[in-house]
Amino acid sequence: MTRIKVVGLALVAVFAIAALSASAASAAGPIWYTCAKAPEKGKGHHTEKNCSDAAKETGGNYNLVAGVGKGKVTKDKGGAAVLHSINPEAKVDIPVECASFKGSFSIAAPNLIAKANTTFSKCKALGAPCENVKKETIATKTLAGSLGWINKAGKVVGSDLVNEETPGSYLAEFKCEALGEIRTHGSAIAQVVGNVGVINGASKTVFAPGPYIGEQHAGCVEEKCSINWTPIVNVPKFEGGPLDILLTEVKGGITGHPTEFYPPGGIPSGQEGTSENKGEKVGIYEEGSL
Repeated sequence: MTRIKVVGLALVAVFAIAALSASAASAAGPIWYTCAKAPEKGKGHHTEKNCSDAAKETGGNYNLVAGVGKGKVTKDKGGAAVLHSINPEAKVDIPVECASFKGSFSIAAPNLIAKANTTFSKCKALGAPCENVKKETIATKTLAGSLGWINKAGKVVGSDLVNEETPGSYLAEFKCEALGEIRTHGSAIAQVVGNVGVINGASKTVFAPGPYIGEQHAGCVEEKCSINWTPIVNVPKFEGGPLDILLTEVKGGITGHPTEFYPPGGIPSGQEGTSENKGEKVGIYEEGSL
């Protein structure tokens, strides 16, 4: 089996700023809104109770109001989910694949996500089980983060989660029989759809990895050579923010370092999957919307 034994210190330095993800998003970006009754009848900006009609100066009974309403917990679930990590030396993906997942999270003003927990089921790598709860089951740490613009002009919104208790620490730690011990840190930006510019109790969170950061260079530790490779990562940053990606470290024979996590700082990785979310009826709008 090909061993993961490269990734130079320069690469580690490039991705060290990923741990700053929670602070990268600003309340000046997209924020949560609800549709509420106007203080006085006929003095609101919208006539539709979900504020779906065009805003007007007055004449309506409802207003878009920044906030999260009652803050009802959101339940989420999805089908197949994959953690992609390209082996820099062999230039092949060694995925951790799970058949399904479910979880929950809370939202808070102005643009925050908190108490996010996800459990993945029927998880395997190279055909063998991966787990940290029970066989083939992986649970994340409790995560938190915020909304941000992936593309403000196109009104493309993303969510970004890190370890809630210790931002920059691990998002998940688990074992795979065929690989060894695995830990992920940094964060993964996903696109949020279904409630952008509209009040809706249902939405989707889409993790779609790709070659977003282009070809990278890694110096071989043992052979003292050079390797060019292209990682698979999620959207690498919010508009105007720092580079912000997921990183994976492995401790096991497959790395050639069976007693320590390798490589230092982790391999740039990408999460794939789509969650269906149901919770409070809220929308995501640019701050200052009517």
